[in-house]
Formats: sequence, structure tokens, C-alpha cells
Amino acid sequence: MDLKTIEQAFREKVSDEVRISSEGMDRFRVFTPFMLEDGDHLSIVLKRKSGAWVLSDEGHTCMRLTYDLNEKCPQKGIMQKNIVGAFSGLKVEDRAGELMVTVEDDRFGDALHTFVQALLKITELIMPGIRD
Repeated sequence: MDLKTIEQAFREKVSDEVRISSEGMDRFRVFTPFMLEDGDHLSIVLKRKSGAWVLSDEGHTCMRLTYDLNEKCPQKGIMQKNIVGAFSGLKVEDRAGELMVTVEDDRFGDALHTFVQALLKITELIMPGIRD
């Protein structure tokens, strides 16, 4: 699938404002209109990994949790249960703090929609009273 087709699939499923920028071979930054409370955009990269296309936050969400919670990336306890719950059923994988969705059957738009939903749900968890 070519880049224009992928970008069109992203726009159809997520927003007309989605755009893609190349960052090297088989690596693209995906820009969406969705912002976090502090004005930062969601960190999303489309890249090849082990022969498959994946969308990844490259650990950015975990890093944000670390800053906001002033501790190591929560991998246990109440916060971990809430994070896992935020993306259960969405086919989002947590690989040592890097969140990823594998694009299946060239369904790029569906994968981005799922990934954006998961990232937004997780960032909603960053509020007082959820810590262990």
C-alpha cells in the first residue's frame, strides 16, 4: 500500500486533519488533531517491525505517566490495572512501556482509530487519586 493510500485511510477513519511525514525508510510520523491537556500532540509513529506495519507511541505515553506520577512507569497495582483496562479489547500491546498496534489486513485506518482511542483513554488516567 502506498503512502497516499495509507494517509487517505487514516483520514477516512480518524480525521481529515491527519497527515503523515516521512522520517526515514519505512518510518513515518503520524500527526492527528488530538492534543493532550498541556498542548502536546499524541506521539504516533507508523513503522515496520518484524515485517509488519505497526503504530507505536515509542514509549511516550509511559514517559508522560512517569512525569505526572513522579515514579517509574507503573507496571503493577491499581494504575497498571487501569492502563490495561483502558485498552483491553482494542488489540493494543504494551511491550515494556511501548504501546503498539499491529496493522492487520491493510486496515490502516482502523488501526489508527483504535490506537488514538487507547492513547486518549490512558492519558485520561493521569489525574489525582489513581496512584497505588
